[in-house]
Amino acid sequence: MDSRKKQSSFSSIGITSLVLIFVMLCLLTFSVLSLVTARADLRLSQKNAERTSAYYDAENRANDVLLSVISCIEEYKDSPDASVFYQKLRERLDGQNGILFTGADSLEYEVLLDKEQLLSVSLEISYETYDDGSHYRILAWNTVSTHEWESDGSLPLLDKEAVSDMLTEEE
Repeated sequence: MDSRKKQSSFSSIGITSLVLIFVMLCLLTFSVLSLVTARADLRLSQKNAERTSAYYDAENRANDVLLSVISCIEEYKDSPDASVFYQKLRERLDGQNGILFTGADSLEYEVLLDKEQLLSVSLEISYETYDDGSHYRILAWNTVSTHEWESDGSLPLLDKEAVSDMLTEEE
């Protein structure tokens, strides 16, 4: 009877120890997963903050160019006629700050956002005022990728040689 008591007490202590070890391993696994997830979230947040900061920096530079266009428009808006107005604007602005005239009354410029993106701005200029009282209208204010996307059309399929090599290894 005494030996049965020793055996049951040993098995009850063993089961308790195994459950405790299993619980500790589960807690350790969950803590490691939490740490890995927190680090990944931190890196993602830092990249997002850098991207947002770069975008707003580029937007501020694009607004500076827009302000120079507006000041030039204000300077020449009292020209005697539209052709003189557009000619003076073109002489003054074409090539300055990356401004390129794409038509008689339209221009565009680009501001570097990062090494693979630009902020592209397109404006329409009018000798007559628009409904809001300005002499320009923003046609486009977009981010443009300068990186050429290359698709990977290959599929990782087994060819005949790989299959025959696998079959000969098994034999």
